[in-house]
Amino acid sequence: MDSMQKQQLLDEYASNNMAKLRKISYPLFIKFGGISEKDHDDFYSKANEELWKATETFDESKGILFEVYLKGCLARKFKTEMTGLNREKRKADRLSVSIDAPIGVDENATIGDLLASDYDIEKETLDKIGVSNDEKVEKYLNGLSSVQRQIVEMKMNDVTISEIKCNLNLTDGQYEDHCRQIKSFRNTQILFRDRTACSKIEEKKMGQTFTQTLEKSKPDRLSIAAIIKKIDNYTIRFDHPLQRESEQWSPGMKGNLISDILQGNPIPALVFAEQIMNGLAIIWDLDGKQRCTNAHSFVKGGYKISKNIRRWNIEYQAQIKNEDGSPKLDDKRFPISERREFDIRGKKFSDLPEELQDKFNEYNFEIVQYLNCSSEDIAYHIARYNEGKPMTASQKGITRLGEEFASMVKSISGMPFFKDLGGYKVSEGNNGTVNRVVVESVMAVNFLNDWKKKQEDICEYMKENATTECFDNFEDMVGRITNVGTEEVFNMFDSKDSFIYFGLYARFMDTGLDDKKFIEFMAEFNQSLHSKEIDGVSFDNLNGKSTKDKAVVVSKINHLEHLMNDYLHIEKAKVSKKEIKTTSADYVDNFSKSDYVKACVGSTNDDICKAAIQTLDFVRENSGSEKTEEDVELYLSMLDEWTLDIDYDSKLINLDNLSSLLGIVGYACDHECDDIAQSWFAEFAKKNSTYIVNQKENYLHMRDDLDGFAQLLKKRAV
Repeated sequence: MDSMQKQQLLDEYASNNMAKLRKISYPLFIKFGGISEKDHDDFYSKANEELWKATETFDESKGILFEVYLKGCLARKFKTEMTGLNREKRKADRLSVSIDAPIGVDENATIGDLLASDYDIEKETLDKIGVSNDEKVEKYLNGLSSVQRQIVEMKMNDVTISEIKCNLNLTDGQYEDHCRQIKSFRNTQILFRDRTACSKIEEKKMGQTFTQTLEKSKPDRLSIAAIIKKIDNYTIRFDHPLQRESEQWSPGMKGNLISDILQGNPIPALVFAEQIMNGLAIIWDLDGKQRCTNAHSFVKGGYKISKNIRRWNIEYQAQIKNEDGSPKLDDKRFPISERREFDIRGKKFSDLPEELQDKFNEYNFEIVQYLNCSSEDIAYHIARYNEGKPMTASQKGITRLGEEFASMVKSISGMPFFKDLGGYKVSEGNNGTVNRVVVESVMAVNFLNDWKKKQEDICEYMKENATTECFDNFEDMVGRITNVGTEEVFNMFDSKDSFIYFGLYARFMDTGLDDKKFIEFMAEFNQSLHSKEIDGVSFDNLNGKSTKDKAVVVSKINHLEHLMNDYLHIEKAKVSKKEIKTTSADYVDNFSKSDYVKACVGSTNDDICKAAIQTLDFVRENSGSEKTEEDVELYLSMLDEWTLDIDYDSKLINLDNLSSLLGIVGYACDHECDDIAQSWFAEFAKKNSTYIVNQKENYLHMRDDLDGFAQLLKKRAV
């Protein structure tokens, strides 16, 4: 920037007693808590210094807004200041703070309730404010989203829950979701793992030679205590890219698991798989992740048993003790015991009687372990064992993506855009929804013409056709939007529409315009353009269709591109007559590749060219003159799906019948019944072994039948 631009920025932020600078500074430093009103002037003074420095160091060539850059500078400065203010206070309070000490002044929660750990939590979680330099805590904190990290740091600064919610603009539900993630197994397991033990295990493995065996599996048994130890020293891995996340169970489900274990009830076996990688045996969990991780978290003090469980009075045998605590003996010097009951509702592991704690730790899980597994074997078993379980469509789908791509998807899902900025719920990071968003977005950006409706079909297609470059480029796209986005636009990217907007952004990138223009358009679209009509249809009309059929998805992105081009005054290059011929040739070529067309045995190239022209004319005549060759290609791809289950010997499969069939596909799309049309066509084909030669009559006949089918479904629904 030149000196004039720097001065303009200084005037903008520092004028009127630093009004604008104060406005953006206050939320950044007040969130730390422990700042009295008399400290505000000091922080505003620091902010003014940072403003001057920022104007000197800002590099506009990186495509970042100055305000975004300034906020980053201010946040780091305020963090440093808070470190200095709190360091001495922390050292002084260190010996008096307990894990059971209450957090804040208006709640009953303790630090131990916030973070599931038998570590010295007040030591471990203060790394960022100058007390500890433990790498595990650093890794733990880095694994949290920025909002969750702020919650932890505010908790440690005695900020009340109500203040935290206010400062971070969180609802009650959002706050609870973040706290659950803070205490989740995925995050807290880092604090428990013994790096020394892990190192010894690895050294031992390096000296071993593993041999292949003809056995496919073997049974075994492991106590909960042994499983917990193996989890803490990395002997059992729960982070396979194809496996779903932990924290899938409700509090009631967790409580019933603990109750069953304490009763000694049988529980389904755990399933592990051994994979030899670089000469080392890696044990992956295939089935039983929730059982293992919830047992681990319970023993570590991660949660209390829900009051909503089936059986809560647990019987157990306890030794009677003397006043000095020694066992009371009978005449034959055998310990005297008695039957007792204990209500486990609302209890942590540490609240249980010693006998029940021992019983829990000694409970044995049955183990089924598959041996010598390949990556394909593991993917197969993960999908197989989750076949009849409440695995979401998103979680099932990613098992078909392949290990390499699934790992890249999960890495992208962990970006700040998806964890903190976008309009995604905290729970959507756990249930696979964000992974699904990433997969759909990569598909929309790279393979829109081959769009698949179902998540598992998208994953299957991308496993065969995508490259690592597809995911790397998408990661860059997310980073670019993150750098220039605003809160309003970030919130538009939710689990429903993200892939549509990313698909649009991919087309925007071809314009060569500054990314800020895209954000500008998206903001205007959110405020007004969503209702603007093109040929009598608005995006609101299109977005009313919840279906993810290819026709709907393509229509939405095309509509958005039209709005964007109009708003940003992007003129599409005029097509020359020569280019029109080229386009038509491509259209006929794409037409000939249709499964339906290929099934029309005996058709010559001339027949196919003639049918391509006739169908385009027919569709335009019956669905509107604005229909393009791309529309017909889209309808043809949909027809390929409709006829998957139709016998190719059927007389319906005939080039002479293609015009009316594509006409009815267009009708279904235009009248928002394409989601039921495939089912309708299967029924129609059973009833009709031939077609009316007059294509107009045949089209009207099918149209009336489709309308009747739709009305019947509505009556059944009522």
